Amino acid sequence: MRTRRFAITAGLLTLGVWAGGCNFDITNTNQPTLDDLLTNPTRTKLSAAATGLFASSRGGIQALIWRLGSMGREGVNLSGNNQPDFQEPYFGPVQAGGSFGGTLWIDRYATIRTANVYLQALGVIDTLKVSTGEKAASRAMANTLKALTFMYVVETRAQLGAPVDVGGPVNAPPAPFVSEDSVYGYIIGLLDSAQADLGRATALSATFPFPVPPGFAGFATPATFAQFNRALAAKANVLRATDATKCGGTPANCYTAALTALGTSFLDPAPASFPNGVFFDFSSGSGDTQNGLSEPTNALTFFALQDNFADADTQANGSTDQRVLNKIVPAADTQIALLGSIPIPGELKFAVFMSCSQPGAVNCAADANHPIPIIRDEELILLDAEAQWFAGSKAQAIADLNNVRTNSGNLATAAPVTTGDLDSVFVKALMYERRFSLLWEQGTRWIDARRFGRLGDIPLDVPSGNIPSVMPVPKGECDARNLTASEVIPDVVTCTPPLT
Repeated sequence: MRTRRFAITAGLLTLGVWAGGCNFDITNTNQPTLDDLLTNPTRTKLSAAATGLFASSRGGIQALIWRLGSMGREGVNLSGNNQPDFQEPYFGPVQAGGSFGGTLWIDRYATIRTANVYLQALGVIDTLKVSTGEKAASRAMANTLKALTFMYVVETRAQLGAPVDVGGPVNAPPAPFVSEDSVYGYIIGLLDSAQADLGRATALSATFPFPVPPGFAGFATPATFAQFNRALAAKANVLRATDATKCGGTPANCYTAALTALGTSFLDPAPASFPNGVFFDFSSGSGDTQNGLSEPTNALTFFALQDNFADADTQANGSTDQRVLNKIVPAADTQIALLGSIPIPGELKFAVFMSCSQPGAVNCAADANHPIPIIRDEELILLDAEAQWFAGSKAQAIADLNNVRTNSGNLATAAPVTTGDLDSVFVKALMYERRFSLLWEQGTRWIDARRFGRLGDIPLDVPSGNIPSVMPVPKGECDARNLTASEVIPDVVTCTPPLT
């Protein structure tokens, strides 16, 4: 992001109360304080706050990738610095208070609170300082990033739900948890509101009154940012639709809404556009954050599993799916960790965030500045495939799959789905393409396996191993609600807050 994170006193962050009085009082004398921003907002302060929101939304993405990637058996953390980090995702249970299972929560709600403060400040600044159109554009940015952050929350907690009404005073009682479907409904509402604001800003020829990070370079105007917004709306609708009980009991409604959103997103079926999208950027500049997932091949932390080769289809020339060849390289220094006396060898490294001289992961080197995608065109095509299939356009769905399969994987086209349980056959094919196209980018394999009821398809890879179905509600959150964490979900030690 090339700048320091906007520092606010986020107080007792998420839901008003946290056990132990934990707070996010991050001091940075170069940035405005919370009180100063709200009582004396200026254009300069709001610009700094917007930059901070972009930076905050990036927080936790690296942890999400390797933690969900571990549960989905994409890779493993063999650093040995903290045993739960590789013990829990393989053997379970994931613990509400552990360094593995108790994460991916407070950082997300810190971002949400930052967005809420920013939106509050927008509401009080004079239009002579920030025009009506600029305010609309700014609200849209904040609500879009807020929706993205809630999406990360619900993707990890699923049926446990999450609190969404967290915009009140920091000393307010904990906000209630709402259902998974309601969280997605809230996300879609935020995105639709942002889309309307982007339309207003575009009609007024307004621009963003703050610098847009390099990872959003192709989406730096309200009109183009709307394409990113619609991409997220499509994804939220698709994820919401998986369970037949959701979307008002009619998943087709959500799939249809996803197709509508995709129609005004940046979806482009041309293979040359597959890598294009919106990214979190990183740098080694002063005060910025580096991409710690981009390790040299002799590093001893993150490793790819052999399963990625074993499960991949074969090209006509006999080599493995090209996506695997592009994303995984041999380790220069192997590592073996003993997980309950079961050796898991570290023999392969991910090249996903390395800089390579050519396709096929040739001459790859670690790149601390390498961006991490939020959403890419290739994912949009696969979202379109799913939505088309379940909305009734099965031929287009297969065409989408084959577009990705042949151009990214260099594989033969998949045969039409004509026999057996057609939906089941299609989902299996869809999950294969999503797994390898999005490998080590966002925990896709684990998320898809859960939402399609196929966690049993993921190999345990260790005797007596387990695949957790969700990340737990963190212990601090349970304590704040006077709830006890226990193994009420197999292999997950969590409290289960009542849903409203």
